[in-house]
Amino acid sequence: MKHKRSWTLGALGAGLALAVLTVAVSVGADERASVTFEDRPTRYWVEIGGVKASSHESEDDARSAAADAKTATPDAFVTYSEETVYVVGLDSAPVVVAPTTDADPPGPGSDQPPAPAPEPEPESSQPDSEPDSQPDSQPDSEPADSSVPTPTSDGLVWGFDDTVPDDGWSRPAVFEPYLDPAYGTTTARVSSADGTRFNRNTYSRRQAENADGSSFLTYHGDGAYHVYDAANGELVRALTISADSWPQWHPTEPNLIRHTADDNSYGGDLALYELDVTTGTSSVLADLTARIQKTLPGADYMHDKAEGSPSIDGDRWAWMVYDEQEDVIGVASYDLGSDSLAVIPRSALPDSSTIDWVSASPSGDSVVAGHWDGTWVLDFDLTDPRLLFAGGEHSDLAIDADGRDTYVYIDFTAGPNGGWLMAVDLETLDETRIFDLYDDANTSIHISGKGYGKPGWVVASTYNCKEPGAWSCGKVLAVELAPQGRVLNLAHTYNCGEEYWTETHAVVNRDFTKVYYNSDAGSCGIDAEVYRLDVPPFS
Repeated sequence: MKHKRSWTLGALGAGLALAVLTVAVSVGADERASVTFEDRPTRYWVEIGGVKASSHESEDDARSAAADAKTATPDAFVTYSEETVYVVGLDSAPVVVAPTTDADPPGPGSDQPPAPAPEPEPESSQPDSEPDSQPDSQPDSEPADSSVPTPTSDGLVWGFDDTVPDDGWSRPAVFEPYLDPAYGTTTARVSSADGTRFNRNTYSRRQAENADGSSFLTYHGDGAYHVYDAANGELVRALTISADSWPQWHPTEPNLIRHTADDNSYGGDLALYELDVTTGTSSVLADLTARIQKTLPGADYMHDKAEGSPSIDGDRWAWMVYDEQEDVIGVASYDLGSDSLAVIPRSALPDSSTIDWVSASPSGDSVVAGHWDGTWVLDFDLTDPRLLFAGGEHSDLAIDADGRDTYVYIDFTAGPNGGWLMAVDLETLDETRIFDLYDDANTSIHISGKGYGKPGWVVASTYNCKEPGAWSCGKVLAVELAPQGRVLNLAHTYNCGEEYWTETHAVVNRDFTKVYYNSDAGSCGIDAEVYRLDVPPFS
């Protein structure tokens, strides 16, 4: 249960009084129990472009951070909000009850920072009590000595390994490879935040690496996307497109990037663009203005809010459509190859809660729409909606071992799958439980399903650990999309920042040979830099 109020930058806030209520509820035929509802201390969230960027304990701190954000990104829509979460107690066993939401990031990211324990993450509801279902034991999950990993015959460390990070590790020089102290993977820092706020990977659901692996993309503290040479880290070009244009690498042409214009009524429009990195210029690839406005006369601009991706072949796209008041008024899907377009009004969507993102599925057969209260799959012509998950959490779309479109997400609810990393077949809606993060492993997590060359596997990255020393803390992992699927430990992240900008956001490249992720190298600030690890061969 959550109360929230918000203001645009400069508005005055108001506090919410601490309240404890006691009621009697029926817990059995002849039993009564005392239940309390206690609000946790109010927190304030700064939002950029409608997405949470940082959390604060006081309104003054939030106002200051909002002012800094507006100064740094003057074109962005900056607000801050007040939020109170209530704890429901029963016989001294409290359970945190909060809505299940997952907002997208400002600029080039796609979630909001979690609040420190014991408050629940803003993007999810994480009960303090154990869920009904717990995982069975997983092979190789209990090393005898937590200071030394236990490799298998292939030299890799599988399972729920709780080897601790190396206390002697320190920030490496740029492009000087090192072996991860615990897992032996070759890793290198490939960007520098010296002299700026950060120089980070954009998000776990967007490719960092271009089609042939010769370049990679970052979001720089100067508010621009930077393209670097993957061999030596030299800057190829600082792009002049909007920070909220959500760029996507072309699937086969290494020098091309596709993007929308912006995510607001000032700079946005209803066209898809293609940018040539060698020249820095963008051209219109498809102007959909007249066709979208035929169905939605008030349509002004479109975007996918950073969590969307085109199909694997780069032909099929999906966007939310906005009016001049910056309200979502519909959804559009577009096939670039056939120049076919489908548009529906907001009222035709099956969920009335806030729609947070849309994406084409990897095959292009479907569109997935993420709402705060539900995640839905529709046919690509935007018909036949089916519920995937009654919530909205960190997730990605991937392909399973049989090449089928799959929605992979963490279930941070109090439902029957609470705590589990889940995979859902977009066609059959069959569910698969992979591992349980409520089982003494509570941590925030992002998923990357972009390694299409290795069907049946995703990369997961964790941060904001709630169980210090747990196997899940501060890691990059390869995860098998199977019941009780295998987990391959790839690296410790040495990342401790609590702001959005330092979330790990690991993304795997298309052939599943490299992972790009963020780390502040232990500074616990916002100075995130990109690290690249080589994924060892495995089967």
